[in-house]
Amino acid sequence: MGNMIVPISAFADHQRIFLKNLAGNNVSIFLFRFELNDIGLDFVLNESIAEDMYPDVDNQLMPLVYACGETLLRYRHLSISNVIMDGNFLTTGEFEVMLSKGLGRYFLEDEKQRLFQDAKNIADLLSVVMDRRTQEEKKVSRKTKA
Repeated sequence: MGNMIVPISAFADHQRIFLKNLAGNNVSIFLFRFELNDIGLDFVLNESIAEDMYPDVDNQLMPLVYACGETLLRYRHLSISNVIMDGNFLTTGEFEVMLSKGLGRYFLEDEKQRLFQDAKNIADLLSVVMDRRTQEEKKVSRKTKA
């Protein structure tokens, strides 16, 4: 899995930086994206989440990443940007998955729904990693205070 975070775009607002997703919405937490490369696709995962990844979650994640990648590969020639799909938590707390601009119109509806459901399942698994790590850190913090 990739582990580099490069925002698509960002702007500052009174000392806060807002990342933007493919749709231009404010991003709270970058989760993942699929990027085109010379011969296929790269799955780019949030670096902090990748560092905290648990083997059991990774085992559940890989088939979903593979399924998304296989689907996106069929449409890579139609993508107008290097990022073919991204998944983020918005500042509103909602998860949003976006395809490269205009790419969605080429998908059969049921195929697009499966792709988006797999992306949502990826986000759910990444949330498990973040939640589990937070709980572990709270336990350690309580033990060191005691």
